[in-house]
Amino acid sequence: MAERLINSFGNLRLDERRPQRRQQNRPPAQHRPAPPPSRFSKHIYLLRGLPGSGKSSLARKLKRDFPSAVVFSTDDYFLMEDGSYIYNPDLLQDAHKWNQKRARKAMGRGRTPIIIDNTNIVAWHMKPYAVMALENGYGVIFLEPNTHWKFDVRELARRNSHGVPREKIQRMKDAYEHNVTFNMVLHAEKPN
Repeated sequence: MAERLINSFGNLRLDERRPQRRQQNRPPAQHRPAPPPSRFSKHIYLLRGLPGSGKSSLARKLKRDFPSAVVFSTDDYFLMEDGSYIYNPDLLQDAHKWNQKRARKAMGRGRTPIIIDNTNIVAWHMKPYAVMALENGYGVIFLEPNTHWKFDVRELARRNSHGVPREKIQRMKDAYEHNVTFNMVLHAEKPN
């Protein structure tokens, strides 16, 4: 069961866990989020995936499953008071720093779980959150949507809520790092 659960979330785990027996009244593993590793009492979920792949839906499901969760997305920086979304690529670095600051503040307050709803297509995108987690005693869980279209560029262009064009999604897909591990993220460097 543990192997099936791990595979259903893209085989991205911080640590290995012993297989657990399924209790009779619990739904099958594929219908529950990955349980946090037992050695940590606080957790951060680093969601990753291309635009339109289902990350925000996964974040909402995790929030339903864990009502104490807080969800942070860099996209929130571009939300206006009236609810409109106005993306400005010149402000993206500021938006990421703002989101990281919110996560750091939540960790300082001991909030758990923390859910980061960003694309995180390469390891170095997640490094600030992984370093924070290490500094604050949080277990890191990498999750990506398990949708059948998560790498279908045409479908992603149709489904994404921010109008990211197909060409941009294709470039993101080409750069996407698969099978990311915690050590990879901690040692990742931003390219020059």
